Amino acid sequence: MDLVQLRYFVRVAQLKSFTKASVALHIAQPALTRQVLLLEDELGVQLLFRHSRGVEPTEAGMRLLSGAEAIFRLVREVRANVIASSTTVAGTLRIGFPPSLGGFVIGTVAAAFQKMYPQATFDLYEGLSNELRDRLLADRLDLAVLAGGANPLLVSTHLCDEEFWVMMPRRRKSRHALRTYSLKELAGLPLIQPGRAQLARQHIESEAARLGVALNVTVETDAFQVIKDLVRRGVGAHISPYSGIGADIKRGDFDGGPVKGLFLSRYLVRRIDRPISLGITKFQEILVDTLRDLGASDRAIRLPA
Repeated sequence: MDLVQLRYFVRVAQLKSFTKASVALHIAQPALTRQVLLLEDELGVQLLFRHSRGVEPTEAGMRLLSGAEAIFRLVREVRANVIASSTTVAGTLRIGFPPSLGGFVIGTVAAAFQKMYPQATFDLYEGLSNELRDRLLADRLDLAVLAGGANPLLVSTHLCDEEFWVMMPRRRKSRHALRTYSLKELAGLPLIQPGRAQLARQHIESEAARLGVALNVTVETDAFQVIKDLVRRGVGAHISPYSGIGADIKRGDFDGGPVKGLFLSRYLVRRIDRPISLGITKFQEILVDTLRDLGASDRAIRLPA
């Protein structure tokens, strides 16, 4: 039993399909099947139950899958320790971020990083905070930008505070000066918001409840582009962190502006039991410098003193 065979078996068991695993591993399916059969022969047990829809791990297969995943986590940890002790920035950085930051700053930071450190590569993942936290805990991300959510297995560093803005259908043909809104003003509007599991929405509704304001959410969707399209069509308004909608409003595509006194705190989060590599350290530095430059010209993003 070697690591290559284990890696093949793990991918088949996770995807529950030899066909999907062969594509993911970039190996011909017959060769993949042969390696798994050799592993079963060596161990003297059936690891996978084959059926018309794919495969399912047997009880023995589940035990091997759990052990193999632990082995690969250890391999990654040893690798990270070696990289962390090196003065060369290399390896793959697995970074998670929310949709609003994706088009706002992540591309700029990743491009600047790779220009400075061409030996490093990226695995960038966009998702909501709850999903990103789950991927961190499962050791599928090295670093993520989250909106709160304390966990004893994670260590958080305050990154910035970001204003919430409201985006409304454009009513005027010409651009007009931005104005500040209050949650009480927005209470009567139909709102298009992400699902209740989204931490930004929870923060908005918590602040509204504190002020005795009942918000009127008429459409729920986590699809950010769908939200913008519905606002453009006049279905309702949307309250979101500045990074996701500020540029659209300033460009005159929508009406809107900041919501008075409403901020979202963002954090850089990683697993507490994983060493921080030199690459992650440098990525964090470039991200902070980029946000500081943006904050110097726009008070919607505020970094800790």
